Amino acid sequence: MSTPAPSGRRPRADAERNRRRILDAATRVFAERGPAATLGDVATAAKVGIGTIYRKFPDKQALMDALFEDRIDAIMRVVDEAAELADPGEAFRAYLVGMIGLHAADRSLATVLFAPGRYDRFPPELSDRLGSTADRLIADAVAAGELRPGFTRQDTIALAAMVSTIALATRADDPELWRRYADIVVNGTRATADGAPLAPEPPGFRAMTEALSRVL
Repeated sequence: MSTPAPSGRRPRADAERNRRRILDAATRVFAERGPAATLGDVATAAKVGIGTIYRKFPDKQALMDALFEDRIDAIMRVVDEAAELADPGEAFRAYLVGMIGLHAADRSLATVLFAPGRYDRFPPELSDRLGSTADRLIADAVAAGELRPGFTRQDTIALAAMVSTIALATRADDPELWRRYADIVVNGTRATADGAPLAPEPPGFRAMTEALSRVL
């Protein structure tokens, strides 16, 4: 005679499936509507009651925190894999292409990262690790003559947002077209013959994320 499953196992599994269903629906909704999307919109897309949403996520920021946890592994993987490359130019371009690719593939990522108020909710230790590694990739590429002086992390997110807009506009007709523009963008970061730095100066990282939050 088979041993019955311990009580409580099915409810936990069902709860996790419902949570995953909500996160997947939120990804679609934020991709379509951006930060203006509501928890009610997510409930409709997930085909669950609004009460189910609130039991798992007391507000939209909590839902976006959960989505951030979903995405951060992919972001850190891009940065860490780029940092393992020995050639500074290849390492920087792997980082930039990887970040552009993440944004092009997932329109909701910009909302998760840059929606109003998101900057202050980044875990400090994660922000420090991500920022220091990206800054080192940039500095090493500049020192090796592979990257135009003056490039910053905020340029990375601006370029990723630009290409993701193309990806969104052309996804139905040509889902790979964004790669053409990613290639143009990446090649445009290479150091010029005269060594001229980029100008004008970009806004600070926080100012850039806040500016993007108003349009994404």
